[in-house]
Amino acid sequence: MAIAVPPSHHPQSQVPQYQALYRAAMKEAAAQGRSLMQRLVAHVSDTLAKAASLDFDEIERKVLLEASRSLIKNEPDFLEAFPQALLAEFAQAIAGDTRKAATLSFDSLELMGEEQMQESVDQMRMQQIVSSQVEIELAELNTLLCAAQGLKTMPAERSPLRPQVYVRSLRSVVAQRSVTAAVRSRWLKHMGDALGPELARAYKELSVELRMQGVEPAGFNTAPSRDLPAPGAPAGAGSKSGQAAVHASTLLNLKELKQLLSGDFEAERPVGDDAADSPRQTDFGNTVPAAFEALQEMKQVGQVMDKLKQRQSMGEPVDPLQAQFRAQATSHAQSLSLEVVNLMVEKVANDSRLLAPVQQIVKELEPALLRLAMNDPRFFSDRKHPARQLLDQMTQPSLAWESVEAPGFAAFIEPLHQAVEVLLSTRMEGAAPFDYALKTLEDAWGEAQQRDRHQREKAVRALLKAEQRNLLAERIAKEMRERGDVQSAPREVMAFITGPWAQVLAQARLGDDTGASDPGGYAAFVADLLWSVQPRMSDANQTRLAKFAPLIEGKVRTGLATIDYPLPATQRFVDFLTQSHAQTMRAEGAQERPAALSTTMTREELEAMFGDDNAEGGNAWLGHTEAQQSGFVDTNHSITPKPLFQQTQPGFSDTKPGAAGKVADLPDAGLQQGDWVELMMEDGWGRYQVTWASPHRTLFMFSSAAGKQHSMTRRLAGKMLKADQLRLVSGQTVVDLAFDEVADEALRNSVDLKL
Repeated sequence: MAIAVPPSHHPQSQVPQYQALYRAAMKEAAAQGRSLMQRLVAHVSDTLAKAASLDFDEIERKVLLEASRSLIKNEPDFLEAFPQALLAEFAQAIAGDTRKAATLSFDSLELMGEEQMQESVDQMRMQQIVSSQVEIELAELNTLLCAAQGLKTMPAERSPLRPQVYVRSLRSVVAQRSVTAAVRSRWLKHMGDALGPELARAYKELSVELRMQGVEPAGFNTAPSRDLPAPGAPAGAGSKSGQAAVHASTLLNLKELKQLLSGDFEAERPVGDDAADSPRQTDFGNTVPAAFEALQEMKQVGQVMDKLKQRQSMGEPVDPLQAQFRAQATSHAQSLSLEVVNLMVEKVANDSRLLAPVQQIVKELEPALLRLAMNDPRFFSDRKHPARQLLDQMTQPSLAWESVEAPGFAAFIEPLHQAVEVLLSTRMEGAAPFDYALKTLEDAWGEAQQRDRHQREKAVRALLKAEQRNLLAERIAKEMRERGDVQSAPREVMAFITGPWAQVLAQARLGDDTGASDPGGYAAFVADLLWSVQPRMSDANQTRLAKFAPLIEGKVRTGLATIDYPLPATQRFVDFLTQSHAQTMRAEGAQERPAALSTTMTREELEAMFGDDNAEGGNAWLGHTEAQQSGFVDTNHSITPKPLFQQTQPGFSDTKPGAAGKVADLPDAGLQQGDWVELMMEDGWGRYQVTWASPHRTLFMFSSAAGKQHSMTRRLAGKMLKADQLRLVSGQTVVDLAFDEVADEALRNSVDLKL
């Protein structure tokens, strides 16, 4: 169910306080994993021993006894590994990773062996059993977790503590133990049976803890969501939308779907030879093709026919179009292909992320896809197939618009209508018509795409150059920090050398094609700079400093100009040097030490001048021109809640992956090229696509449908995500998600079958 919190109940300004409580709850849940596992091991080892004493089969009795003994032996490893596995899962949620964790990937199914398929089925079966046993406790906990985060909504299937997470963690730690397959299967079977009650207890304990911390679920509303059906129930049972989909996929199972993808249908016979199998039968015109039913094992025939009759009694309408194509099917593969296309189109057309006109166009394309599936099964297994690419081009770019009235949407949708009309009217078979339609769309959108591509390429060149320089500057800064003379320098000078000047050295090295060991002499200049800011100098050195001070200050200006460093910031450091040099030269002999300037500059002032020198991983710098070309967003970008941010010099940001300080960084899979997001910028919310990520994933570029570009560091993206100023709209393409949901349905339908 979806849990809603009234906006007034948790004002956004209090989000950090709730986030701390939420993180504490996650840590507590992971810590509870140890006691949960301890109870599981005690219960299961005892159950296995009792089962062995009652089993008359000598071989099975030995396996059960071995499973019981080895479980007790491995208990210490389980107690240590299970909380860690849970913590790793929870960390993704804490970092803001809302990407859907698909149960099964459609594209990977072709490569799965029978053992892997059976493991997937076993995992799904365990998830269904556990979910049915903790529904009440999880619903209460989810309302409290939602309140603890200060969220408006949190779908139950996105809860970080959902049963699937515990099942996945359990199977992961079991798989790591060095035991026989027979022992492992007994462990999983009995642990799966015992996990539900133990997890319900853990959920109750967490709810009590949250309530003791003052979290109240008052004012929550609930809305239904798709829950996992219990074993033995058809996929989708329990909701109206699910019941409407039952007729299309009741018999679509994992084994048959894999055979379709692999082209493994052997000894095919024409469909329709048997009266019970004929798709021309009006009684079953809207069922899964009868030829597919014939592939079920003989012991399942009764169950199959019962389900078909049940659907008939429900009075489901017959789709003339589907009946027409099924009547033309001459093989099991063709019949199943039609069914998969029908399911996939249904999933895409019902995707809430798509605007209504796009959903309708996908529905209109279905006849052309059905005709294609009859003759070209590559459509399912080849992501580069023109029809797959056409579907992607119809759906994914449409996510750029939030309404049909948005500027540019009409120009986007009109060519789609024309392309579909051509596909429906052509008599050509195979991929060629879809390839032609793709080229037609490219021509129609060509001018805008070429403009956007040119702008992106220009921005990417600037960002690639910046990332390369930043990474080299980090290494240079690390080397500088290890030098004794740098460590003993005034902190302003150390911050300068390990900050902007490291960028200057990196820029000089990357831009040099002569092979010089110190291009520009900027590395050697470090020693001169450190000499000039000594606290004590002899009279001779003071005289020398008076001569060389202007040259030193000039070298600073020249070097900083090579990285397009802001003139006001440059002037601040030059003024500091001038003051430092003047104090040194005014000192009466070497015995008098001038006042340390570092005592007059706060840490905040240092960071404002050079960025946070102590930040792990160094600082990233983009010059004015680079920032303009890439639409770079400062770390100073105004984001609420304000406590999440520290004032820093514009252009400096911590970008090393994982170096996020107290702010949650993006998870490794947090943003992928092609994802659509909503960003809160100075001019309000906007829809953007992640069009580029740097090789080291320290920089991201976002592009709007209007061709507007924004780029930012990984850390700033993490901050915005945490502050709810960056929202993931689409973490997976519409078409890929639809195919994965087809595979999920096949998986759920396989729970009661032996593959």
